[in-house]
Amino acid sequence: MPFTDIAVALQISFTYFTILYLTGLGGLFSERSGIVNIGLEGLMIIGTVSGAFGARFFTDTLELGLPWGPILGLLFGALCGAIFAGVHAVATITFRVDHIVSGVVLNLVAVGLARFLSYAFFDGQSTQSDPGGPHLDRLDIPLLSSIPGGIGRAFQSLSPMVLVAAFMVVPVWYALNRLRWGLRLRSCGENPEATRSLGVSVPLYRYQGVLLSGAFAGLSGAYLASEVIGNWREGQTLGLGFIALAALIISNWNPIRLMFFAWLFGFAVAIPLRLSDAPIISVLPPQFVRMIPYVVTIVAIAGFVGRVRPPAAAGRAYEGGGGV
Repeated sequence: MPFTDIAVALQISFTYFTILYLTGLGGLFSERSGIVNIGLEGLMIIGTVSGAFGARFFTDTLELGLPWGPILGLLFGALCGAIFAGVHAVATITFRVDHIVSGVVLNLVAVGLARFLSYAFFDGQSTQSDPGGPHLDRLDIPLLSSIPGGIGRAFQSLSPMVLVAAFMVVPVWYALNRLRWGLRLRSCGENPEATRSLGVSVPLYRYQGVLLSGAFAGLSGAYLASEVIGNWREGQTLGLGFIALAALIISNWNPIRLMFFAWLFGFAVAIPLRLSDAPIISVLPPQFVRMIPYVVTIVAIAGFVGRVRPPAAAGRAYEGGGGV
């Protein structure tokens, strides 16, 4: 198998690392605050349709051009994701609905809502938008893109969002472990009663965690639609939100470990896309090759069951006062 194929597979893995890591960070903020969010897939779906529309609207309709049009499109996807996550926040925090039930509803509603929005956004096209949407200019990583033997190709023509996602680990880790805001957010997910006794509004911080969850997942979906594929298509998330949730659980809700598992699952996604002709993989039925990302996810989850510890109060309704 030539090194060029491996390099391209790595390049694809970086793309899907970005999607999975941003979505996983969204789940991290929500679940660290004590709100289980299995609706990441639905939040991504809303991000795809709104991000694809936003990129075209700001670039072409408002004539902002590059790079501001695609950037504002990504931010619009994040905003719509946060708004949609507000439904989950109101249901679980204010009305104390079961977190799993609310997340399932979020995923189901997102499918229909995305089709409705696409009909409104894309001139009656309910299943996909026109291809070739605006996107950010690609860039090469200095030094790494010059590695000989074809490996350097993995670090060429990458979206700037790949670097944004990779460096996001620094502010996220610092915010959760060094800032007063992050320590309070985490305490809401561990012992909300003790947190309230210190005068902290638990519902307020939980709302912030869930809204951040929607923003990150929406940003991830917008990146998938506008930067990776170039248009919106119905069903284009292909369960990536659930894979990101699995990566989050295996990482033990740690943003640094999440980076590794997001890349690992991203590489698993790249295998059927680029390495299906490899000697070992080519003997497998094509249907099984397409299953590889999901099989890897299931095996990894099974292997880490009992070895991770979620936030102590995650999924538990908070009965205290100080509601929003």
